[in-house]
Amino acid sequence: MLRKINALLLAQGMDILLSDEFGEALVQTHHNVSTVASHTLGVAVVSLMICYLLMKLHIRTDTQRMTRAALCHDLGILGRDKKYRNNVQCCFRHPKDSVEVVRKLVVENDPALESAVVCHMWPLGPHLPKNREGIILSVADKISSCMEITGHCLGDSLIDQVIALREGKN
Repeated sequence: MLRKINALLLAQGMDILLSDEFGEALVQTHHNVSTVASHTLGVAVVSLMICYLLMKLHIRTDTQRMTRAALCHDLGILGRDKKYRNNVQCCFRHPKDSVEVVRKLVVENDPALESAVVCHMWPLGPHLPKNREGIILSVADKISSCMEITGHCLGDSLIDQVIALREGKN
């Protein structure tokens, strides 16, 4: 299943993965143990795993919206040391900044995608998820963060592939 998820993630998120913002995410540290890119890839993998589980239960989700939301959810955090005074301000402001990145990178206007991104810090942040993808993204973000802290980042397995794509080697 992981191969299928990785292929779907690459197919549905290629434009985001090739963006300048994602290039910057490859080098910015996140959670002191990862990079923003590795974290967002891990969140995307966990999100899609949850989507496939829900499909088995006959609960529909939008995997393209899910992929794009997961890949963009923390891109607003880029440059955090210059943008935010402290971690609390970062926690509350970066979801809104990430929505601005969505508006720049995603051609199609998708209010549900923006809603999922803005609420991904729930329950730590003030915005309650309003759709399935928002709930999944919030849960996947917490699962992925816990995995990273314990040394198991699912996004690490995709980093070399993303770098090769960005360099035109694939």
